[in-house]
Amino acid sequence: MSSPLALLLARCRRAAAATEFALLAPVFLLLLFGTIEYCRLMWITQAANEVAYSAARCLAYGTSCSTSSTLQSYVVSRAAGYGVTVSSSAISYSSSTTCYGTAGSSQVQFTVNFNSPLSGFITSLPSQITATGCFLKV
Repeated sequence: MSSPLALLLARCRRAAAATEFALLAPVFLLLLFGTIEYCRLMWITQAANEVAYSAARCLAYGTSCSTSSTLQSYVVSRAAGYGVTVSSSAISYSSSTTCYGTAGSSQVQFTVNFNSPLSGFITSLPSQITATGCFLKV
């Protein structure tokens, strides 16, 4: 047999909304901020790949990227236009290599750090993104 206090608490609806919010808010917020971080990851990846491709094209034509320092400054400034920070020491390049099965290609590769406040909660977020760009001057 149930006590009258238990029956009274079972019928009470005063704290139902607060209880539901306390249970669902963390899940909703993790989903919301996880989506934002995933979209930010995709943005940085796409921007880094575009910068790497543009730098490989610049290297292939050799107009303003003929030396190591000019290529590095080109990559750093172009990436900064997208809001991506690239360290000059993280940039490697080759003006004549086999890239994706095509010989004689110019290749630029660099690594970008991806710092996320959710990396402790979402373990699939990478800490670094590697961008590779290839271009074959025909």
